Amino acid sequence: MRNFLDYLFKEWFRQVGEALLLAFLVTTFIFTTVGVVGNSMNPSLLNGERVFVPKYETWLVRFGLMQWQRGEVAIVKPPEGTPNAVAQFPVLGFQFRAFFIKRIIGLPGDEISLREGVVYLNGKPLNEVHITASLTPYPDSYPVVCYDNEKLIALITQQQVRFAPDQLPEYLKPTLEMLTPPGPADLERSRAGEHCFTSSLKLRPGYFFVMGDNRTFGGSEDSRTFGPVPITTIAGRANAVWWPLNRIRGLSIPEGFKGL
Repeated sequence: MRNFLDYLFKEWFRQVGEALLLAFLVTTFIFTTVGVVGNSMNPSLLNGERVFVPKYETWLVRFGLMQWQRGEVAIVKPPEGTPNAVAQFPVLGFQFRAFFIKRIIGLPGDEISLREGVVYLNGKPLNEVHITASLTPYPDSYPVVCYDNEKLIALITQQQVRFAPDQLPEYLKPTLEMLTPPGPADLERSRAGEHCFTSSLKLRPGYFFVMGDNRTFGGSEDSRTFGPVPITTIAGRANAVWWPLNRIRGLSIPEGFKGL
């Protein structure tokens, strides 16, 4: 009897191990699903929906066989230290750095700025009718910088948090390196005292600018808060909503991004 019970236990343990290994391989190399928490991607994605993420695409990107595109919905791990990026695991209670769901706005080499709620990509306004048809973006600007006597003295993030260059948190230091130089007129105005204005970022190789679709006040914490993200933090692309069943749909690139 004891030998029979030992056999059952070993067989159960083997089957559980095989199931866990198979689940790991599938979610790592084939596909996974991610739940939408919060409203940062409204109106495109709603709280409680679940999206399908083809994980094999991540490996194709890593091997240089595919590239992420502007307008795609990305699963992003925000930089360590990002405000509000720490979540608590249900029941067990331990904390972890949660993934964010954001839209890719800018690719490496792009110049990005936000003026009065309008995104400018390489000097041209981006047509985001997929957002503006449903909501009115808050008229914020990014990145806002302050100069005094031709010297950079402050970077102001989306949440109106002011940082001196030598006091930037680690996750914002790459942003400082991507700021475009001020023009002669802004430098001239800074000679008379502190002068703050909207600058732009020139994304360096391997960095992406991501934003949520919810552009109302406080609607999304994204690259306007934690800066551009390196490609290594992009865990995949959401290509469809599969839950709830009455809201199944594909996630295509919005028209305004096509042809850029």
